[in-house]
Amino acid sequence: MAPHTNSDHPAVLDEVVQTVKARLEELQPYLDEAEKLRAILAASEGRDAAPKPAPNVRRRQGANKSAILAVIAEQPGVTAADIARISGMKRTVVASTVSRLKRVGELEPHGRGVRLPDAPNGNGAAA
Repeated sequence: MAPHTNSDHPAVLDEVVQTVKARLEELQPYLDEAEKLRAILAASEGRDAAPKPAPNVRRRQGANKSAILAVIAEQPGVTAADIARISGMKRTVVASTVSRLKRVGELEPHGRGVRLPDAPNGNGAAA
């Protein structure tokens, strides 16, 4: 008996692919939230061992920024290298995002790293 190929049942294969894509899209917000929570937990416990995301998985728009800001909120003055280690993101992604956030005023220099701009209550976090 000859082995089956993808062209044997293209309609079935297309349906499976579409189902998988739809399910991944449905689950992505939960995966992003779990990643953010792990980064916050790791930062608050002083650990560096946040799990790295699966390779070639595109994160939801804004997920990198959210994770970066969460780490900075927990550790003002943290460097891009430390954020990358804590969050599991690539250092180049963190560095370019931090640079952009500094340029638009969402972050400010603090020691060797960055922090959130001073809030009206003066604690460096959003009120």
